[in-house]
Amino acid sequence: MNIHSFEEATEPAAARTSVLAVRHGRGRTGGSTFLDLLIQRARRAGRSVIIGDGDRGNATLANLYPPGDKFGAVQPRSDDIADVSDWITSLSGEMVESGGSLVLDLGGGDRVLSEHSRAMALPDFCEAFGWQPLAIYMIGPDAEDFEHVFKIFKAGYFKTERAILIMNEALVRAGKNASGAFDQILDHPGYPEMIESVRQMSMPRLECMSVLRASGLSFFDAIENKHGVDGKRLNLGQQFQVRTWINQMEKKFVTLGIEEWLP
Repeated sequence: MNIHSFEEATEPAAARTSVLAVRHGRGRTGGSTFLDLLIQRARRAGRSVIIGDGDRGNATLANLYPPGDKFGAVQPRSDDIADVSDWITSLSGEMVESGGSLVLDLGGGDRVLSEHSRAMALPDFCEAFGWQPLAIYMIGPDAEDFEHVFKIFKAGYFKTERAILIMNEALVRAGKNASGAFDQILDHPGYPEMIESVRQMSMPRLECMSVLRASGLSFFDAIENKHGVDGKRLNLGQQFQVRTWINQMEKKFVTLGIEEWLP
């Protein structure tokens, strides 16, 4: 039983353009956590989302939404670039046929996007069918995190007007101030160029994240006082932390004017 998933809302969803959201960035930079929030909030609002987890080396989304379940993640047959490229093409078609959105977690899949772009440019595909492409660049405070996504940005494999650079404060070393932890990235010569066409936001640390994941609860199940796999609920302090984190993220979406960009 997949205790992490939940039934999609049965109420009609408000009219909204479907989204193809592609996460770029090195593994373990928090991209799956961000996509998980997007999936949960969309399904909670009654919007359909297909989940594509192509990061087989760190298949976080597939662990949260097991393949084979009704609303589970879909994975490529193998890590082979040709297989992953074919898988992206297939999922893109399913997105159009379903009328819902698609989130793709490719991990550090710059080689995959390079190969796939030769056969089919995803932003052009979206434009042809009236979908909106969204690029999500995920980084921690390590300069190599930024250099990785900047390389993908410059290559233009998934060039789109809707793009977000997310600085994950959860990766800041304990005892270090988050506000200064990303200074080396802000000083990077490529940062001004990228920020001209990409909106930037931070993702705050959720202190009880490890407890939440161990419980098997979704963000919203946790704040609704539901039981986890061990039969226990998060305590009230932890529920408050999760609720505060969600509210902070929602406020950032509204302030940046990107809420309508999301699935």
